[in-house]
Amino acid sequence: MRLYDNPRSSNALKVRFLLAELGLEHERVEVPLADPRPDWYLALNPMGRVPAIEDGDLLLTESQAILRYLADREGAEELYPAAPRERAPVDESLDRFAQTLRPALFRVEAAALGYTPGVGFVPENGDPEAGRRAERGIAGTLALFDRLVAPGGGYALGRFTIADCAAAPALFRSIRAGLDLGQYPALARWRETLLARPAFARAEPVL
Repeated sequence: MRLYDNPRSSNALKVRFLLAELGLEHERVEVPLADPRPDWYLALNPMGRVPAIEDGDLLLTESQAILRYLADREGAEELYPAAPRERAPVDESLDRFAQTLRPALFRVEAAALGYTPGVGFVPENGDPEAGRRAERGIAGTLALFDRLVAPGGGYALGRFTIADCAAAPALFRSIRAGLDLGQYPALARWRETLLARPAFARAEPVL
């Protein structure tokens, strides 16, 4: 299996996290994040997004789809159940995170860590005070998700699933951005629990 990724890509990190959880060997091929993407990568993946995986003759892009595929491939029903009534909350949580919490967190990290479209993050160009202003603007979203996270730290089913794999990179980056979750104890516990998993360290988070 080959993973096309970049050390600074949060979407690639979520896939590396699951690969580490599953113990799957893979080759990593680094793709520059600056636009335009290299021609060799666009020939492989015309969308140009990172990550992508090759598994035999299958090329799959979009990180959420990759998480679902890998869990199904390995029969990891504890991470992504086969039964529709159990699987549905995981899918719901993946979508809810991508559509609501992820954009909110990005507002903070983009300001605090110097994000420029077409270039990526340049932390030395970040503005921590702008990050604090953005943090105040997402307080309602943080409070909402603080009520949605299970007491034990799991997001979808009260236990670790691929929905947690999807969220962990953004939660890791929120630390780098200086996001204080002191007012949101469930979110703070969720972040701490996920980032303490040995597989997350093996995924080699950078930013």
